[in-house]
Amino acid sequence: MSAIVQSDLPASVKVLEYSIVRGGCEVGEDVVIGPHAIIGPRCSIGKGTRIFPFAHLEGEVKIGSFSLVGTHANLRPGTKIGDHSVFGTMSQSEGMNKIGSHVTVHTNCHITQGVEIEDWVFIAPFFVGANTPRIVHGRDYPMEVKAYRVKYGARIGIDVSVMPGITIGREALIGAGSLVTKDIPDFAIAFGRPAQVHGEVPESERLHK
Repeated sequence: MSAIVQSDLPASVKVLEYSIVRGGCEVGEDVVIGPHAIIGPRCSIGKGTRIFPFAHLEGEVKIGSFSLVGTHANLRPGTKIGDHSVFGTMSQSEGMNKIGSHVTVHTNCHITQGVEIEDWVFIAPFFVGANTPRIVHGRDYPMEVKAYRVKYGARIGIDVSVMPGITIGREALIGAGSLVTKDIPDFAIAFGRPAQVHGEVPESERLHK
């Protein structure tokens, strides 16, 4: 079976076997859409970006230039990703969120709705963030969404969980296995369950941008 393409694409775009590109998409030069990938309607993909096999952009997803979307990644409507960023294999974006440029969201991460992840952030595998303080499932009260925010240049280690409404400060460093229950200041080193500040990121590790 050949690819199904319902949008006008530049000649330099490679749409590999068994993939689908729905209508209304805007795709830049030199994009590669891997086998079995699905690009939903009205998506925007910048120049030089690569979509790996079995990735699914559900529709109205915007990705900048020279970024990567990993195998089996799923991006729901309203996801925005900047330039030179990586959204890793088996990771999930619940949509209506913003991920900046030069960001790495690694393998098996869950990014909830309403979140802002600023430029130059690194998120290691098995990250989970929450955006609702109360679990509404089957209950008769309204859902309240309180998204978390990860500021410029922050680094988050493996297997970290972040609670609703939390801000992780500029270039903060969160240690592996942490549960973040309160705001983390700029440049802080924090770890533990719950995470506590244990120091400050040294000048030699700061981005200075």
